[in-house]
Amino acid sequence: MEMKGIVFNIQKFSIHDGPGVRTTVFLKGCPLHCKWCSNPESQLSRVQIMYHSDNCLHCQKCVHTCPEKAISAAEDGRIHIDFNCPGRALTNEGEYKTVDEVVDVCMQDVDFYEESGGGVTISGGEGMVQPDFVEALILRLKEKGIHTAIETTGCVSPEVFHRLTGLLPSSISCSLMSSSMIPRSIRLGQVSATN
Repeated sequence: MEMKGIVFNIQKFSIHDGPGVRTTVFLKGCPLHCKWCSNPESQLSRVQIMYHSDNCLHCQKCVHTCPEKAISAAEDGRIHIDFNCPGRALTNEGEYKTVDEVVDVCMQDVDFYEESGGGVTISGGEGMVQPDFVEALILRLKEKGIHTAIETTGCVSPEVFHRLTGLLPSSISCSLMSSSMIPRSIRLGQVSATN
């Protein structure tokens, strides 16, 4: 069975995530959980169901159609759990994708990479939190001659950090912060790289 990772977005035509025009692959999972995170939906290392209350039609179709009775409406009208929503008020945040599925999307813009000196950037969440998937993805992209980069906080084990940076040409973008901004448990090394 082919390796899968949890991806929450693949953003094409990125111009701020490395040199040239790039495709940025956003992965789920980050051990930091910063309050100022620009992608808080990426922090958990699992697929999540997101409820978008502004989209809810309050039709309760999801409540009535769930054969498992796993969906309910609270007294305040908020809906809990569903994928059968006509208003798209409930969505998955993240999905399992194979390396080939991600590469296929990235290769759609190969002409832009070649013209601009761009490529693919792996981000997140934390771009290194799914190391086996990231390694397989980088290697597959390198086989196709695509420039790769990772956006990372560096908050992974030294072994993972060196293993993945060793695969990159020379470009890695680290989001650095002062030690006072990093939670104490992380400064003391008490957080796992896979949360």
